[in-house]
Parts: sequence; C-alpha cells; structure tokens
Amino acid sequence: MPQVTITVNGRDYRITCGEGEEQNVIDLSKRLDSMADDLSGRLGHLSEGMALIMIGLTLADSLADVERERDELLARVEPMGVEAERAEARDRAHAEAEDQAAAVIAAMAQRIEALAAHLDQA
Repeated sequence: MPQVTITVNGRDYRITCGEGEEQNVIDLSKRLDSMADDLSGRLGHLSEGMALIMIGLTLADSLADVERERDELLARVEPMGVEAERAEARDRAHAEAEDQAAAVIAAMAQRIEALAAHLDQA
C-alpha cells in the first residue's frame, strides 16, 4: 500500500493509504495543518494532545452543522416528494379515465356502424 508523509502542527507523520488516495490524504492533511495553525494563533502553543482534541471538536462541530443543514433540506424536500407522488397518481388516474373513455367511444362507434349497416340493408 502507498505511504505519504504529511506535516501537521509542525510534526511529520508517515501515513499508509489506499492506492490512488495519496493526493487526497495530502490535501486533507493540509486542512488539518491549517486548522492547527489557526488554533495555535488564537490559543497559543498547544500540546499535541490538546491540538488533536481542539481540531477534533472543530471538525465535529462542522459536521454537526452540515448534518443539521442536511436534515433541514430533507425536511423541506420531503413534502415535495409526497406532492410529486400525488401528482403522479393523479396523472395515472387521468390516463386510466382517458383510456376508459376511449374504449366507451370505440364501443359506441361500433354500435353506430352496426346500426347504420343494419339500416342500409333494410
């Protein structure tokens, strides 16, 4: 498996990753390093453990925000899906009604033709 060396909070780490994931791991590590720099700038020097905890909390908070937004969007979209299903059901009912009306008209046309043929013979 491939390995990459990343630097976070001034320390190098050798990371094993999946084939083709090297650049993604490097890009993610740059985000972590940026977060560590930002935290150090705001809070002063942090131990490795404290930096890990603070970055983890920051990421967990961001994830919670995204999950809340997702849930709000799903709550807004769900009624649209229900309405779309109702509209499809109405369309199917209209199509069935049109098919039934066409069948009735066709049957009436056959009866009229039969009556006309009978009158022509008379």
